[in-house]
Amino acid sequence: MSVKNIKRLYEVINNSVFTINGKLDYNRVTDVVIALCNEVVETETDEFIWGDIGEGGDASLGDFIIGAYWHYDEQHDGQSSKVYAALSALGRIYWPNMETGPEQDTGEHVTYELLNLLVESNGVTI
Repeated sequence: MSVKNIKRLYEVINNSVFTINGKLDYNRVTDVVIALCNEVVETETDEFIWGDIGEGGDASLGDFIIGAYWHYDEQHDGQSSKVYAALSALGRIYWPNMETGPEQDTGEHVTYELLNLLVESNGVTI
């Protein structure tokens, strides 16, 4: 487990969520989100790296984690769904305190909105 693997997985997500005509569909992105979360949990890192990975793009890794958490929180269809598995994986590394959603005008919100659009564009039934 390494920071290199975290960066690689984030790059796969970046190329599928933050671009037009991304390479992966929503279900595959969700698989990669789960793998990314598992890698973050298993790799000892300081939280500052979450801001470094993806910095200068639409969302840093930290922003992505928060935005994805809120997306999957609203989209899951019960504990047996892959979307709930993604939410659970995200919940192992991020737990909101008094927050009620992604912060407006941030990478968190961009992530949240783009994942919602990916669901719509893929015609996914969750």
